[in-house]
Amino acid sequence: MSATDLEPLADVLGRHGLAGVAEEPFPNDGWSGASLRLLRRDDGERFVLKRDSLARDWISQSTADGPILREAWFAANGPQLPSPVRAPYLGAGVNGDEFGILMPDLTGVLFDWDAPISVEALDRVLDGLAALHSSPQSVSARLDGDGVHGCPLLERVTLICRASLERPGPARDAVGDRILPGWDAFDRLAPTRARDLIDAIAREPRPLVDALARLPSTLIHGDLKLANVGIASDGSIDLVDWQMVAVAPVAVELGWFLVSNVASLPLQPGDVLMRYHAAMLKRGGAGAETIATWQAQTDAAILVGLLLRGWRKGADADAGLTLASDTGAVDDLGWWCERAIEAADRLL
Repeated sequence: MSATDLEPLADVLGRHGLAGVAEEPFPNDGWSGASLRLLRRDDGERFVLKRDSLARDWISQSTADGPILREAWFAANGPQLPSPVRAPYLGAGVNGDEFGILMPDLTGVLFDWDAPISVEALDRVLDGLAALHSSPQSVSARLDGDGVHGCPLLERVTLICRASLERPGPARDAVGDRILPGWDAFDRLAPTRARDLIDAIAREPRPLVDALARLPSTLIHGDLKLANVGIASDGSIDLVDWQMVAVAPVAVELGWFLVSNVASLPLQPGDVLMRYHAAMLKRGGAGAETIATWQAQTDAAILVGLLLRGWRKGADADAGLTLASDTGAVDDLGWWCERAIEAADRLL
């Protein structure tokens, strides 16, 4: 599928009464290189226009995205998601080599990434994830149609590991200076066996990718930072930024969810996993088939999480922080390292 298969961006904007509306600055831009702009319609309704392109988006460049960006395709053609989950896109169009993705302004709906959430809110999010991950195969199949493919496992799980940031490429250019000091802290503070394990997986990730490929897969969001999640007034769970959407094991989703949200999660990772699993069992979804399957998914989640964000664990421990779960970062690092060693012994 080529970019020309999307309608012109001007048509998308015109359909929503936004033709000729001035674009205003938005408080933040996308971490990957996209720009966000605020649009105000005459009736006072507010919208956000995300402008992105393969040329300036380092995550797209690093994850085999294109020629049409996954998120643009998903915004224009994505599958109907199971309630209560919603991708609140209004459409996507193309303008030259740039894609424009239109959505309502969700300020006040999306969670603050740096603020703790309540256990009640966490449970509602986990129930939404269970609904998404329990969706029928027909939903997952839509992603790999039309010449558009989900984010590849290898590229996703190694996106910001040390080896990826040390080799020449868009990830190193974009975030290497910021993240590599955290990996240095991890190497200083993590037990030797855990440090060596994560280093070995980073340099030869195929055993982990092969283990993931043996697990049941389903549609996953791919980047579940809580800043990409909100609870709407009607009870819907709004999920934005589907740039790394994939058909993959839930382990990939859970590993990133646990490690990217330590400033917000009110419970320790083991408790979060148990609550998610309870929601999955209630829905009878993927990952709930057998005890052995769930053990393998949680083992893989631990390895994926530490491979992607051990650098943050190291930096937080080095700074002596206390996490939103009221756990010291040093103890949290120790928990992840111990679990990773146990997981590798079982899985790899």
